[in-house]
Amino acid sequence: MLNPVETAAAQEKADALQERFSEWVWEDPARAQALVDEYNRRFNSIVLRDYTDAGAYLSLPGLASNFEPRTHQRAAVARMVSEPAAGLFHEVGAGKTAEMIMGAMEMRRMGLISKPVVVVPNHKLEQFGREWLQIYPRARVLAASSLDLTADKRRLFVARAAANEWDAIIVTQGAFAKIPLRAETQAQYIRGQVEDVRQVLGEATGEQRMSVKRIQRKLLAMENKLKERTDTDRDRGVCFEDTGIDYVIVDEMHMYKNLATESNIRDAAIEGSDRASDLHMKLEYLRSAGRERVVTAATATPISNSITETYVMQRYLRPDVLESAGVGAFDAWAATFGELVTQMEISPTGSTFRMKTRFARFQNGQELLRMWSVFADVKTADDLDLPVPALVQRDDGSRAPSTVPVQPTVEMEQYVASLAERAEKVATRQVRPDEDNMLPIATDGRKAALDIRMVIPRDPSGPSKVDVAADAIHRIWERTRDNEYLDTLTGQPSTVRGSLQLVFSDIGTPNQARWNAYDELRQQLVQRGIPGEQVRYMHEAKTDVEKARLFAAARAGHVAVLLGSTEKMGVGTNVQARAIALHRLDCPWRPSDIAQRDGRIMRQGNQNEEVAIVRYVTERSFDSYMWQTVERKAASFAQLLRGKINAREIEEIDTSALSAAEAKAIASGNPLLLEHSVILNDPPSSTRPATT
Repeated sequence: MLNPVETAAAQEKADALQERFSEWVWEDPARAQALVDEYNRRFNSIVLRDYTDAGAYLSLPGLASNFEPRTHQRAAVARMVSEPAAGLFHEVGAGKTAEMIMGAMEMRRMGLISKPVVVVPNHKLEQFGREWLQIYPRARVLAASSLDLTADKRRLFVARAAANEWDAIIVTQGAFAKIPLRAETQAQYIRGQVEDVRQVLGEATGEQRMSVKRIQRKLLAMENKLKERTDTDRDRGVCFEDTGIDYVIVDEMHMYKNLATESNIRDAAIEGSDRASDLHMKLEYLRSAGRERVVTAATATPISNSITETYVMQRYLRPDVLESAGVGAFDAWAATFGELVTQMEISPTGSTFRMKTRFARFQNGQELLRMWSVFADVKTADDLDLPVPALVQRDDGSRAPSTVPVQPTVEMEQYVASLAERAEKVATRQVRPDEDNMLPIATDGRKAALDIRMVIPRDPSGPSKVDVAADAIHRIWERTRDNEYLDTLTGQPSTVRGSLQLVFSDIGTPNQARWNAYDELRQQLVQRGIPGEQVRYMHEAKTDVEKARLFAAARAGHVAVLLGSTEKMGVGTNVQARAIALHRLDCPWRPSDIAQRDGRIMRQGNQNEEVAIVRYVTERSFDSYMWQTVERKAASFAQLLRGKINAREIEEIDTSALSAAEAKAIASGNPLLLEHSVILNDPPSSTRPATT
């Protein structure tokens, strides 16, 4: 049984002990001097370069005369040219594609690299190759998809890559993973990983003994993996080493965040994915081969779901900086920069509170930001001042996403109560984990918050979130169906009128076998008067060609409403020309998903002066817990991405987090929480950025 009072008292005592220790270490002059010397050696010896105006000297020969790079793009190219690794962490729609292209061409022209490979998401291969030739018309580019690297074609691709002088080799993520390293290179990499874990095992003493068995199992699993890989037959002449590739550029780097990471901190360890391990192995091979410049990674969301990803990005890009600071192992890094935070939060049922301890705050912010800024080129929407549309003005005068609260039906309230009972049984171990646990409870809660018909097969007693959204979408359609736009291909006035609305929902996707929110919303929109052929699903496009056709139809005005999930309609969806409104039917788990969603409409090339972002929140439902989770994560990530370099501690305050707090308060239906969110929102809302 949780005793919140005594728990809070114990936490206060722990904080007092920590504060006293921070005073004690400086009380002895000799000890203080030793600490100062060690600090200066590890963290105070880094002097950052300022690339703000560094790109002005670049002449960029071969660049198309009709393309004029922006100042931040030139600075990014200068960073790529000067650094062994660069992270282009720019806002969605900031022109990262052009930055990568110009950087690769400049480094090759200067003789710094000879054969770069560019790894892109599968559906962006054609777009990337086309834009490359638009920016550098005389470039020699070799593009390869997964089909080009099937077993019988790998030799031909490797031969073409190795025997010719290419300005770049563009491959999809799937194709890149199909180019193996030699067995001995893989064996050397895995032995290094095993040795790292073995070192952690050797240092596990005292209270850490509980982790020894887990580390021993990990050692055995890694050794077995080593044996499997070294025993596998490999085709001769089709390995990564034979291609001549000496530099890697990765687009959408956040898709490689699951790099295996060992930790004794609960929920901080990462099991790892084959895709991430493959990329890390190839980067380590290039470093071991003596390459001075190794990688450029680009993404708008370098930290998408966990603070651990900050460390992962540093491992990919500048492991030498981690090692020189003595924080190469994750637990050493976490002990230096992370802080465990205990606080009260709303329970998953949205009806009670609980104490929760999380690894969710940065300390020693000045040192962390300095190490991060060695490779990270971070540009937010405020930094860039991109020509994107403004959000429509709300009733309070601010320009921010609007929240539409939806009253719960009787069925909803009864179902939420049943979720609370299920959660109580799980907490008190009245059911086995295979019978029920918090994961299905959370899933059912999300479904019910979207529409009770997702979990109870009968019509509700009142309007659901889908009904409210259908009314709003129809109103906007009626108001904007005669809007005129320019043709995106010719630049001339289009003969097709009408705006585009985007609807995001990661649950309730199309399924012919059962009731789903997508089909229900489409049916209601048609009943209200929107032509059925103008309401489309991203799920209809199964291939890259079909996606390109659907995108073209949306840009041309033949689609009035486009529904999709973050996975299918997020990264790489460029349909912003006519986008007038974006509707969020659910709240995703990751703040990066919200950024990717909003980036579909808050983007260069949108011909509307003002747009709307609307989120629908069912009161007293699981929505409250979802928005709270996004608030907590967004606050932690923004500390690093938007912190000041002279900050010792980075506070958990961010405009996107405060916006999520507002949605959480509305969803809880608790007026005290709503008042609390207003207090947190002390800065005037008119000063907030346009997106969350």
